[in-house]
Amino acid sequence: MSRQTLVLIPGMLNNATVWNAVTPALTDLADVHIPLFPDEDSIGAMADRVLAAIPDGPFALAGFSMGGWVAQAVLQRAQDRVTRLAFISSGACPADQKEHETFARTGNNVPSNFESLVSRMFPAATHSSRHGDTALEAVATQMWLDVGPVTYVRQRQAVIDRPDLRPLLRGLDLPVLIACGREDVVCPPAFSQEIAALIPTAHVAFVEQCGHLLPFERPNELAGLMRQWLAAEKDMQGEHHG
Repeated sequence: MSRQTLVLIPGMLNNATVWNAVTPALTDLADVHIPLFPDEDSIGAMADRVLAAIPDGPFALAGFSMGGWVAQAVLQRAQDRVTRLAFISSGACPADQKEHETFARTGNNVPSNFESLVSRMFPAATHSSRHGDTALEAVATQMWLDVGPVTYVRQRQAVIDRPDLRPLLRGLDLPVLIACGREDVVCPPAFSQEIAALIPTAHVAFVEQCGHLLPFERPNELAGLMRQWLAAEKDMQGEHHG
């Protein structure tokens, strides 16, 4: 198999660190590109940045969390170039009323208590089996602090305003991977199941004892799923529990 271009889109408050434990298992198959979004405040602008940052030609596309919505916007702009698509701990739905109410109540100013906010993220986003993993928590927390509060505000705006691109996914004729932690409370399994209903040929994997931070919590399992996806022909239909 010839080498592919693989675009890995991070989630909110993420940089390339979120993929660090996954990419070593993929670089023999693909040239990896990880676009970042320090300045963008819309999903569309993020998609434009992706396309400006990667080489010409076809590419495989994977998005984690917020990155899954960005991936859909990339697909909307360059469907003829996308060879395969992966949703990692993500979804396709627009923000619901509860999200809008929370956003309106809390506002979207740079939080003065950003470090305190970040300190609560790891236990909220991971499975309980990871709550004593101080080394992993330190890596994730440092990533969030490095990305910082100003970018957090911009990305939060992008997420609340995310477009509904679900019609674009219906019957998509590509190798599609949908992977989600079984105990994800940020983008719960129902989000992944909704995408799977739109793309019946997708391969759906629910990773047990895993929360939202799948690339951090279960990198080996995710890398294995992504290797299969990178090698797959069009039809990946099936459900995996692991």
